[in-house]
Amino acid sequence: MVKSKDFVDEIKKQGIDSVIEVPCSIFKDLIAYIIDTKELELINPVNEAVVMANAAGKYLATGKLPLILMQNSGLNNTLNALTSLNIQYKIPALYIISWRGEPGKADAEEHNFMGPNLEKILETYKIPFKILGENYSSDIKWAVSNAMQSHIPTALIMKKGFIEKYLPQNQKKEKFGLDRWQAIESIVDNTENTVYVSTNGFPSRVLFNILKSRNKEDGRAFYMVGSMGHALGIGESLAKEIPKAKVIVIDGDGSALMHLGSMAAIAEEKPDNLVHIILDNKVYGSTGGQPTLSKSIDFMKIAQGFGYHSYEADTKEKIANCIGKALKNGPAMIHIEINSLEKPENEMERVNYSCEEIKQRFENHIKKFK
Repeated sequence: MVKSKDFVDEIKKQGIDSVIEVPCSIFKDLIAYIIDTKELELINPVNEAVVMANAAGKYLATGKLPLILMQNSGLNNTLNALTSLNIQYKIPALYIISWRGEPGKADAEEHNFMGPNLEKILETYKIPFKILGENYSSDIKWAVSNAMQSHIPTALIMKKGFIEKYLPQNQKKEKFGLDRWQAIESIVDNTENTVYVSTNGFPSRVLFNILKSRNKEDGRAFYMVGSMGHALGIGESLAKEIPKAKVIVIDGDGSALMHLGSMAAIAEEKPDNLVHIILDNKVYGSTGGQPTLSKSIDFMKIAQGFGYHSYEADTKEKIANCIGKALKNGPAMIHIEINSLEKPENEMERVNYSCEEIKQRFENHIKKFK
């Protein structure tokens, strides 16, 4: 394993002074070190396509190459910018891509495609790459040199366990009264005859466990285990196509911001059977608590601008009251600030259905609303 300090030192030797990233758990120790030490400027846009635009702008303005960190699943979000911006304008970029779903290693189901095909995808898009290993300093030097001389994006692949564990020193914890479990518990206890779409990571895991504990785990939830940022898009179409169903979208601040443009359809379609709930803890909870941009965002103003009836809640009682109003007066957004505490892993099962099983069970359940 490589210490974060040593890795950052090698990055700095190559003239890199900034990191633009969308986090992954494989990077959590490296990012925590950068946050603590501020040895590199850290920029965290809402999605990977914006990362590419920011990196291009930074290069154009400074002539310097920023380091781009992203999960391999997020690589797909960059491909339009890669082919129509970087390649066409000859703007170099330096990716470090985490290898989730690495062949031969167990991982979550959503990585089953990108993991085995990562190298093929990079080859298809003509992105030169190396897998970071013992000679990582020479790998970094090669990647920077190749990107700058050829003026094309170049990639390094980082495997799980490459970076040594680092204990964050200054990670801020928000101190809101409710945690995620309590908030979702209140949502479930105050919604009947509804269907749920839950965003990936902890929201889906918590919803699954709470529904199961109440004997309501009957297919009423479409649990997303990947496709971050797309819960609202799915929920909006469900609400439109099944007007007899009340559709509850359980979102996070990071995932809501990732594809904020999905809210534009709310202003146009005005689905009165849709309730969009944003659980806002100011961090990416599932990847190690890296900060999102939500601390600078007013979700209530966003809600009003996109045509929602808007509500805020910070207690179980207020959640119950807001849900009662929202179900009668949609489309509605409920913004709930929560702290970043999570139940221990051994107290919370992962969703134990395959993605295809989740789809089939959900399809069977929603037939009663048609």
